[in-house]
Amino acid sequence: MTLFLQNCLAFPTIIFSGLLIIVLLYWISAAFGLLDIDILNIDGVDINTDVDGFDAPGVAGLLMKLGLAGIPLTIIITLITLTGWFLTYFSTHLILRFIDTDIIRYLLGTAVFILAGFVSVLVTSMILKPLRPKLAKLNQAKTVKSLLGQIAEVRSPIVTEQRGEALLADGGAGLILQVRASEDAGIVRGNRIVLIAYDAATHSYTVVSEAEFNRL
Repeated sequence: MTLFLQNCLAFPTIIFSGLLIIVLLYWISAAFGLLDIDILNIDGVDINTDVDGFDAPGVAGLLMKLGLAGIPLTIIITLITLTGWFLTYFSTHLILRFIDTDIIRYLLGTAVFILAGFVSVLVTSMILKPLRPKLAKLNQAKTVKSLLGQIAEVRSPIVTEQRGEALLADGGAGLILQVRASEDAGIVRGNRIVLIAYDAATHSYTVVSEAEFNRL
């Protein structure tokens, strides 16, 4: 057990060990309904990721090249992490732990990490590509069309024609959406709103208050 822990905490295995812990925590949370299996899904519409610099179209294009488009991203990341952990663990156990010189061990460890990452992606593609038709059915990513007409709750101080944010309950962690409305509508935090249109240029939804929608 001591040797196992030493290998797990040695470079470069420790990187995948950390990722593996995150993956395990995610799946435990998903099992208890705290998170959705499709929380990281991307289908060309950025509805659940608002981190600056996240290039969803670029990632989607890479998945298409690998033949993994349509498969839940969480499953892809999980398999890459598992494969990478096994490769780095056994590289450490069979080779790296016997190298006494730190510099050489870290240089070889870095090379092993890069190679393991590359091989993990290829192995993941080989394993999941034949299963794509079935796994794609698990992909519950919400499309623009399916969201229109649904009710969300404003979480930003106010919704204007330039900014606004709302949370759409989906039975899991919820979807954070960018929303826009006329300032005359007076939509503020806590108001219930209805999504009535989508602007692809800004990845935002035009909304009206639930009361106004019911009067239409």
